[in-house]
Amino acid sequence: MKNYDRYKKYTEKRYNKKNLSYFLMKRKADSILIPFVRSITKKKILEVGPGYGYYTKHLVESNNVVRGLDINPELGQNIGIEIIQGHANKLLEVIQDKYDYVLSFFMTEYLNEFELKDFMRQGIEILNPQGTFATTVIANKGLGWIYIKLALVKGIHKYCYSEKLIMGMLEEKDKVVIVPLNTVLNIPFAFLIKVKK
Repeated sequence: MKNYDRYKKYTEKRYNKKNLSYFLMKRKADSILIPFVRSITKKKILEVGPGYGYYTKHLVESNNVVRGLDINPELGQNIGIEIIQGHANKLLEVIQDKYDYVLSFFMTEYLNEFELKDFMRQGIEILNPQGTFATTVIANKGLGWIYIKLALVKGIHKYCYSEKLIMGMLEEKDKVVIVPLNTVLNIPFAFLIKVKK
């Protein structure tokens, strides 16, 4: 996950700062994501790429047993959960347990197509029966596409995907729900992908 290491230089305050891009893009997404996260209670959860714990805090407050996996586990040392070091597309190398939920929010933009497909396949594989895999993916249209291009101008390589490509990566299409995460102006930005095992 090239460029993800830059977060080691960030403070938690800087990482979680709500800037213009938050208000244009992520705020409306949070109006869907935070209620989704808060609705999960008393479950065993693996959160991949928790960072500084922006969504994790809601999972912990809802009496879930949460474990994290991050290539920079030191970022989340103040979250209060165990975070093991590992790559999202190599879950099976470090995770032996099964989970009710495997979650990841705004991390897949660092995964190329092959890494994303491996991450989704392995994330679904480590679910308990009736478990749910959920992740966000930046859309390859609207402000999602612009967001990726602006990152590239800064020298940060990120990835965006179409709904069709995402569906092509998943085997049991009838168990997939894709929720658009549009901007405050209703312009496409990202997707929430939910897969029931």
